[in-house]
Amino acid sequence: MHKRSWIVASLVAGLAGAVAWACGPMFPNQLLDHRAATLKSTPQNSFAFEAMHLLEPTDKLQPDPTQPIEGADRDAQAGLLGLTSAQADEVAALRQGEDAAAAFEQGKDLPADLRAYTAGAMAFAKGDMDTAGDYFGRVLALPEEQARLRSVWAAYMLGRIHAGKAQAAAEDDTAFRRERDAAAKSFQLARNRAVAGASDTQALAVASFGEEARLYLYSHGTQCSWGNLYDDANHCGDGISAVDLKRAITLYAAQAGHGSDSGVQSLVAIAGSVMGNPSQMAAVLDNPVVQRLLVTYALARMGSGSIDEASGADTSKPDPRLLALVEAVEQRGLDQVIGLDRLAALAYQTGRYDVAARLVDKSAGPLADWVRAKLALQKGDLAAASAAYAAAAKAFPKTGQAQPALEPANVNLLIGERGVLSLARGEYVEALGHLYDAALSAGGDGNLYDQDGETAGYGYGNDAAYLAERVLTVDELKAFVDARAPATPVPPKKAGTNDCCEARPLGDNLRWLLARRLMRAGRYDEAQAYFPADDDPRFSSYDNDGKTHPLSLRRQARAYVQAMHDSEHAWTDIGKAQALYAAAVIAREQGMEILGFEQGPDYNDNGGSFQGGSGQDRKSLEQAFVTDGERQRYADSEAKPDRRFHYRYVAADEASHAADLLPPRSQAFAAVLCKATGWMLEGPPDYEDNYAFYGDPTPAQPSERMRRATVLYQRYVKQGPYVDWAEDFGRNCEEPDFDRARTLKRAQQVAAVKHAIRRYFPYEVGALVLVVAGFALWLWRRRRRRGSEAA
Repeated sequence: MHKRSWIVASLVAGLAGAVAWACGPMFPNQLLDHRAATLKSTPQNSFAFEAMHLLEPTDKLQPDPTQPIEGADRDAQAGLLGLTSAQADEVAALRQGEDAAAAFEQGKDLPADLRAYTAGAMAFAKGDMDTAGDYFGRVLALPEEQARLRSVWAAYMLGRIHAGKAQAAAEDDTAFRRERDAAAKSFQLARNRAVAGASDTQALAVASFGEEARLYLYSHGTQCSWGNLYDDANHCGDGISAVDLKRAITLYAAQAGHGSDSGVQSLVAIAGSVMGNPSQMAAVLDNPVVQRLLVTYALARMGSGSIDEASGADTSKPDPRLLALVEAVEQRGLDQVIGLDRLAALAYQTGRYDVAARLVDKSAGPLADWVRAKLALQKGDLAAASAAYAAAAKAFPKTGQAQPALEPANVNLLIGERGVLSLARGEYVEALGHLYDAALSAGGDGNLYDQDGETAGYGYGNDAAYLAERVLTVDELKAFVDARAPATPVPPKKAGTNDCCEARPLGDNLRWLLARRLMRAGRYDEAQAYFPADDDPRFSSYDNDGKTHPLSLRRQARAYVQAMHDSEHAWTDIGKAQALYAAAVIAREQGMEILGFEQGPDYNDNGGSFQGGSGQDRKSLEQAFVTDGERQRYADSEAKPDRRFHYRYVAADEASHAADLLPPRSQAFAAVLCKATGWMLEGPPDYEDNYAFYGDPTPAQPSERMRRATVLYQRYVKQGPYVDWAEDFGRNCEEPDFDRARTLKRAQQVAAVKHAIRRYFPYEVGALVLVVAGFALWLWRRRRRRGSEAA
């Protein structure tokens, strides 16, 4: 026992060996983190979504080439090019030659269009553009039904040849226009042939929109590339005429409308260039496609300013280019605007709330209602904002609608924002409903968390979990889950799959969260039905060999509940202590799964691997749009104690209570306290509890868990027996032997009786004599009384 003093010191210093995690997963943004910014941000679709809907296609042209199939045989690979294997082999052999004319002569067995195209391609590769153009022309001269294999290809290549000649003749206006017109007609012909059914496995028809658009990006004899347009110092785009610019934008919009990313990126470059030239911008705004493009670019690419979190006030200064765009559109007359709702959003972004209000009054649809909600929030009218959000939600476009007003991600965002507003109005259950719907929709298949801790649903699932765990009461959450989140069927086990890493259904995860809340509230019987089934492979864990095993959460919860019941109703104190210790072990080993918080302080959502990344804290509740009611509910639902891995503290307390019922000099007493001490010594550290970050001074006081570990050890030192493993107390513990404790207690009881008898024997004899004498006196008096009565 002489080593106990330095053991205490080592316990206090034990935190020094803790390891901090310097990195973690990428956590999604949460709408509730910055509520003012969420509610007052500008409604806007992504640039790519808007660009792809500037001009809706009227045909079925494909934007991407047919890709080779890995591992496919020759027939399949040739089929992707519209050829038989024999034709593909012959074309490959001809392309190995040196002369286009010889190839044409040798390809007599090929279809006429394929034969001529192959010869033209060989000439093009060698830089003989005239010869190549002649062969491509032969393809196009064939009747359409005889040129289905390569007429699209030939027209496209002929367009490239004329485009090259136009670039070479850029200083000669007459020659330039002649070649440009010829190139444009060839590209148009490529699209016409593809629409008519000719082979287009290389997606050349859609690519031809971009090639044709480049014909109109000439500035003072120089063709402007993407790089030129992005280069602000170059100003290449400034010299492009308004007529050519509008034509190029229209063609790129058509290309983007077919789903081409190249078309989208081209529009980005052009829009950025035009926005930097006010006079050029004003000159092209008479075209509705250009007008819509510039508004889209301004919304998506030029920022939304900043919001003060504490007050919710807009502290941004709009980009002067945005103001110039709004003013230029206004000057042309708002009645002539196509896409009033988009312009209304832009006016809102620039602080022109009066213009935005006029525009939304003239437009309809979910985007217009969304802007109307923002305008109401700007005035502080939460009720009007709520009504506008509701109207926007009712107007969501149906699947397959030609011109959807909102992209899918924005539909989810709008639902989520509606939840944030409901929360700001104190409508807690409604807020969860909206954020739950947003998480379901954003996750696509209704998934929220996967086993690796990644979160689906753009973070709306995190917001929903926060409300479910910290804002709603247990009864409110139970009613919500019963109504909205039925358990999904357990999927069958699939051979060769790892179900542990499959995403979990949102509803099932919410039910699990409720089960743990009910357990923490002591409502054990109600909790059982909300735990996942024991054989559900989606709720599994890895063993040391990398194999997955179901967590068997219901079984673990039942075992904990039974132990807690026995700790109250066992006949003996040691029986109660044994049951309480069993509950403590379960709480320590399975506490995350049956008692843990989904977010802080336990972070079951990432398996406890990282302290943070989801939910809210006290500091975040000091921002705008947070009610006193939410703050109170947050405080009422906090962990007890509010420490990382709080269930370890619960387990240690249960073990300490078990020790209260054990003979202090028993091995079980020492072992129980040793185990509890070890649970407190285990890391990782609690970053909110006296943790020294890099560069910070070492805290003067120990952490709460180290303080508790010390108290437990000091209790053992004061009350417990000597055990030979005490030198490493808390780290090397025997299992408590409750049978020995019972034997010891019986021995102590017998010894106590014997001691009492030995110590108080004279008094006991005297008392017995008095009792006997008193009894004898009573009998004598009784007989005498009876004798008197008989006389």
